Amino acid sequence: MNLVVDTNIVISTLITPKSNLAKIIFQDLAKSKLIAPYFMFEEILNKYEKIQAISKITDNELKELIYLLFKRIDFIDNKLISFQNQKDAYNLVHDIDPKDLLFIALSIQTGYSIWTGDLKLHKGLRSKGFNQIITTKELVKKIE
Repeated sequence: MNLVVDTNIVISTLITPKSNLAKIIFQDLAKSKLIAPYFMFEEILNKYEKIQAISKITDNELKELIYLLFKRIDFIDNKLISFQNQKDAYNLVHDIDPKDLLFIALSIQTGYSIWTGDLKLHKGLRSKGFNQIITTKELVKKIE
């Protein structure tokens, strides 16, 4: 199963590195392709101090975990996501969460479902007929 990973999944994994999310990313989905727009890389680095404060892990532990996660996820240059797909994504997310535009555009472009923990995004997109979206709970049912 190939997936576009939303930032909230990665941040949750960084905050609680011994969680079920880490197991899913590194074990259950070990043979799956995980991708994200480069925008995620920027978001994580911009929230580094906040993530570290909440996670209560050492600076070195956090850096190592980020390294392992970033090795696991293929980052796609934002410029490689077509304007048309970004336009289509905007029409879907502008009234839900515009920050998710590149994630949805990448999902449209690749045909991969977006894995998110954002239930507002999930519900909003599904209500608009966009079904290439999966929550962690739904993902766990598929991989069991």
